Amino acid sequence: MDAPSIEPFKVEKSDGSAFPQRLVYNALHADYSEEFVGLPEISEDKAGKIACERLLKGNRGHWGPLEHPSLSLMVKADHNTMMQLRTHRVGCSFDYQSMRYTGERIRKVAKKEIDPAEVFYVRPPGTYWDRQGDKYTWTEEQVEESLAMCLSSAIDYDRLRTQGASEEHARSVLCTGYLQHGLITGSLRFWLHLCDVRSKADAQLEARQIMRGIEFRVQRWVPEIWSWYQLNRHRKALLAP
Repeated sequence: MDAPSIEPFKVEKSDGSAFPQRLVYNALHADYSEEFVGLPEISEDKAGKIACERLLKGNRGHWGPLEHPSLSLMVKADHNTMMQLRTHRVGCSFDYQSMRYTGERIRKVAKKEIDPAEVFYVRPPGTYWDRQGDKYTWTEEQVEESLAMCLSSAIDYDRLRTQGASEEHARSVLCTGYLQHGLITGSLRFWLHLCDVRSKADAQLEARQIMRGIEFRVQRWVPEIWSWYQLNRHRKALLAP
């Protein structure tokens, strides 16, 4: 699985459990062992295969052991997509770039020191579908019009700040497509849950794009468990456990 190109979005690993599949294996055995379970003397890949065979096979729904490993990803996307990611919480924590403290990039757009496209996300031209399945064409001209609206909102934001309005007051006039970054930390169960609800075919386009980057990081972190997930659950619109 090669790293996907999802510009202007980004997904980078910040930290994570060093042996996540061994943690799952250990939790699995703690559930059923008569004796105290110590550190397992087992390879990471073998632990992942056993977890798939004894825990995940058949979609029995016992995902509790997946809550022990944690992974932290730094994510960058437009504000609307970041809010969609934050909607589905289970064993996770979010720290997003606050618009109470970080509005200087907006003011630089207003002063024409930065191009609006570097700070605001607008869908590229192409053919899209709405939620009712109706097709529509999004033109280069409409993209430019949207970027002009973003610039106008940045100018309004800058004017309010110059007049003394606080950042949280001034941000109310911004187009919500501004790019935003944030650190997301979640258990393995959370990341697979997020894939269930945000990688499926009817998820918003931008959510599916950022999920490609997230899936790449999860696959590299837990390759054996990801192989099972990809075969049995990925993009199948199953109810998240």
